[in-house]
Amino acid sequence: MEAEELAFRMAGPVPEIENSGDAELSVQILKRAIAGDRVAFDQIILRYERRVFVTALRLLDRKEDAQDAAQEVFLRLFRFMHRFDEKRDLLPWLYRMTINVCHDLHRRRYRGERLRVEEVIAANIAFDPVREIVRLERRQIIGLALRTLTEKERAAIVLRDIEGLSTKEVAAILGSSETTVRSQISLARVKIKQFVDSFQKRQP
Repeated sequence: MEAEELAFRMAGPVPEIENSGDAELSVQILKRAIAGDRVAFDQIILRYERRVFVTALRLLDRKEDAQDAAQEVFLRLFRFMHRFDEKRDLLPWLYRMTINVCHDLHRRRYRGERLRVEEVIAANIAFDPVREIVRLERRQIIGLALRTLTEKERAAIVLRDIEGLSTKEVAAILGSSETTVRSQISLARVKIKQFVDSFQKRQP
């Protein structure tokens, strides 16, 4: 599968941000994909492209960057699929790959710089209490709050609180200890609460 072909495959409408309820991929499909079956690999993309994109969007907070990241994730998956053990769960491997790709993309495009909270609010908030519905406003606020976190804190909170993984699973994906993950999640929650409280006080 060439990069151009996968780029075309990944193009299309951007999904709403919500968790996928898909069941885990069957061992038979994984075996076929590992053996080079293109149809089976397409089934993997169909099953997981939404979850990979949404996770990347939460980590990068830009649709275009998330689309680039998702494409790169599946390109890497295609290249290294032969290394995967079909007896294991594919999703943690995809999460880990998504985290790594987003980290690389963030470093390459933003050189580790994070916007100050005031700059984020000034650049991104166009609050209209008449036209905005509560759900979209809340989503926007949380998205901005995630920008105030470090990369490690954001990855931990996205996987634990948004994707719903256990602390043990998050630690395995991030290659860290459960104690460190708990600390990162705790600190991230405090920062998000502080941001939301500060944001709400700014509103008339």
